Amino acid sequence: MAFRDILRGICDLILNNKLIFFLSVALFAFIIATIALAVENNSNADDLASCRDSLWHATSVAPPASTTLQPAETTTVAGETTSSAPDVTTPENQGKFLTLHDYREQIRRR
Repeated sequence: MAFRDILRGICDLILNNKLIFFLSVALFAFIIATIALAVENNSNADDLASCRDSLWHATSVAPPASTTLQPAETTTVAGETTSSAPDVTTPENQGKFLTLHDYREQIRRR
């Protein structure tokens, strides 16, 4: 009889507090749905990262070998020195590789 009394007490509690019971069930359902969506999102993020890696490896090109600028050719005409390219070995860029943009900036400044 004790089990039957406990069960009847639970049923009375649920019937008397329908709104609280409904909100409790809804909260539980939302928690389960949130956990399921988080797991699915994590799986999708891993799949996306894997696809990006495979795409990157499939389309990547080997980096070009680093090149240095060759010294400019100079010619002497009657004691006058002319060069075919500007001198790019200034103290601010000594020992550095110049990008094409930096090289053009130096040409424009002169």
